[in-house]
Amino acid sequence: MILSLSVYTGTAILMAWLGWHVSHREQRLMARGGGELPFASWEIVMAMLIYVAVSSVRWLTSWDYNMYYTYYVSMQSIGDFSRENFEPGFSLVTNLMARSGLHFAVYFGFWAALQIVLLYYALRHRKVLLPWIALCVMLGPYYIQWMNSIRQTVLECLLVLMVELIVGRRFWPYLLLTLLATTLHKMALLMIPVYFVPLIPARAVKRWMVLAALLLCVVLGQFPQWIQWIFKTVGSLAGVLGYGHYYRLFSSHNVTYLFGTWMGPARVFPFITCLIMVWYYPAIKRYYRGDAMLSPIYRLALIHIAYLNIFANTTLYLRRPGDLFRATFLVMVCYTFHYLWRERKWMPLAAMAVLNFYFVFYDMIKAGLHPASITFPELYRTFLLQ
Repeated sequence: MILSLSVYTGTAILMAWLGWHVSHREQRLMARGGGELPFASWEIVMAMLIYVAVSSVRWLTSWDYNMYYTYYVSMQSIGDFSRENFEPGFSLVTNLMARSGLHFAVYFGFWAALQIVLLYYALRHRKVLLPWIALCVMLGPYYIQWMNSIRQTVLECLLVLMVELIVGRRFWPYLLLTLLATTLHKMALLMIPVYFVPLIPARAVKRWMVLAALLLCVVLGQFPQWIQWIFKTVGSLAGVLGYGHYYRLFSSHNVTYLFGTWMGPARVFPFITCLIMVWYYPAIKRYYRGDAMLSPIYRLALIHIAYLNIFANTTLYLRRPGDLFRATFLVMVCYTFHYLWRERKWMPLAAMAVLNFYFVFYDMIKAGLHPASITFPELYRTFLLQ
């Protein structure tokens, strides 16, 4: 537990300081008539290297990580996967790295590099968000989840970058990049309809309407049987998208397995964060006037919270597509953090800090109660200390 807290908080502080430093250095330069600092500024490179280093030496943490680890070392020892339904792009990368004899730390470092480079590059013109990104990622639920769902996290960070293509109305490059992403994870197909979401006119939508819609999602999520009926109706589509196995799980008669409770901090805290975000959004929009990325990020962040609450009491498999928008929610949270900080709104800022920086410390306590379990992703382990 001490190792975990040291790694998570230490990494958060270091990356946040580097983000703060490059942001202030750029602001001073621009105040003297200069331009933006390049993406490959030493602070950004150092922050990404820290993230990759911490991620690459992480070891045997959570179910999915252990699965990827087993597949990789199996490829090196016996020359074949024990699972055949991996997407071709992922299989190709794994094959090349495994057959090259690279240590598994290099393999996991590669995927971590994809995550952080895509996210940081998407925010290269918004360096003021980087300190908040570091704090939210490392102290919030993001990093722990990201290192578990490795391939899906790459898609989440890629979607933030692809918002630029949506803003620029560049559908064909967006489609091409989406199809390329499906070679890593077939869930990338869901990114195709996402392109049109920020383009829907919504000038008449008021703040109270958004808040009411979010509360409705919570209510609907408490009675998920209606979702089961809809899911059965479109079951054939699930098979086409590669979710046939999940469809069969969802349409089974094991109601206890299908519908559980999910009202802990992991659900409530992001929802309250979203309410604060919605309440201040008109002021945030005025503060960031001219930022074309803000509105699409805001809409996709709302979809993330709405989706997770509607499907909160269903299977993990059905909730998982909502995680595709997790990184956009993260970025919107950081927009809100920066606005509240600059405008000296201390009370909501303190509330946001409690809601978003609690996760690591809260989960350390939970994981400490089950020290023998290797499937808990909260605890940080490294093969360097074995």
